Amino acid sequence: MNQLFDFLINLFKHSDFQSFWKNGNWTSFHGWLYIISDLMVWSAYFVLPALIVIYLRKQGKKIHFNGLYVLFATFILISGATYFIDALMFWLPLFRVSALMRLATGVISWVTIYYVFKILPTALSLKSPLELQEEIDKRIHAENTLRQQHDRLLEAERTAKLGYGLWDIFRKHVDLSDMAYEILGLSPGAILTYEKLAAQVHPADLRFIEDSIQKNLRASSFKQFYFRVLTDRMIVKHVLVRGEVIRNAAGHAIQVKGTLQDVTEMRSHLQRIEQQNKRLRKIAWVQSHRMRSPVATILGLTDLFNFDDPSDPMNAEILSSIKEQTKTLDEMIHEVDELTREKVRETA
Repeated sequence: MNQLFDFLINLFKHSDFQSFWKNGNWTSFHGWLYIISDLMVWSAYFVLPALIVIYLRKQGKKIHFNGLYVLFATFILISGATYFIDALMFWLPLFRVSALMRLATGVISWVTIYYVFKILPTALSLKSPLELQEEIDKRIHAENTLRQQHDRLLEAERTAKLGYGLWDIFRKHVDLSDMAYEILGLSPGAILTYEKLAAQVHPADLRFIEDSIQKNLRASSFKQFYFRVLTDRMIVKHVLVRGEVIRNAAGHAIQVKGTLQDVTEMRSHLQRIEQQNKRLRKIAWVQSHRMRSPVATILGLTDLFNFDDPSDPMNAEILSSIKEQTKTLDEMIHEVDELTREKVRETA
């Protein structure tokens, strides 16, 4: 212990030692070669920690194991200091300081080794730059694939005029796709409220929608329904709603998810078909009922005509009646022709 205290007290004392120049037969070339070599190693060991510190400050949290970099920088700096002291001892024999610096180098060396062993399993589990690049390429490919699928889905939604929505009942929040916003005549991303949604619905359909929603919330399965949207430009759209009610363990409805489809063109087409069918039924009725009556009358009258005695006075009355029935039949034929022309014009 006394030797330790004596060592520390006389740490910078060098009178009891001789400098390198005085210890041994050094030539100028040999001595300065030693000194310059030590100074070159020391200067390099001094610059390297500075570069490591600059690198750490630039990278920040982007790199792993910052502590290891700090230990390496400290180890290099202290190791370089021993070379500087060796060069200095050609004039000042600071053997005690040199021994202390070598001890510090040994301690920091083993601390670094301990830290390396500690982080080695984690370091080995990290992927190499090549593996990371491969994973990045895979993720980029997956993102591109997802983007293409998303674009195709959006295109399909636009083509089918189909949007989706989610209604969180308890949070009173409605989430709609961009196409659903467009169907309802709203700007995409607009904050939705019940009042804002209700303002887009045709006033005559508000009560019907409320009743349909309440019935579906109570029912075991969702029954689709139609309603009309009245846009700001006073354009009426017909919307078909299909959905599913999500319930909790107690059976209470907590969410409703589903689709909204603009079926205005479809409804208009169906209405045109229904109108055409009505005309066809009317034509068929005229042909099978009304036209049958004058034809049957004419046939009956021809049976009454006296072909044996053309001068029979009844023949004149029969011919007059046939003329009237023929006129009636001609009017019916014109009516059927007009109905047929209307159908052709609508189809065209």
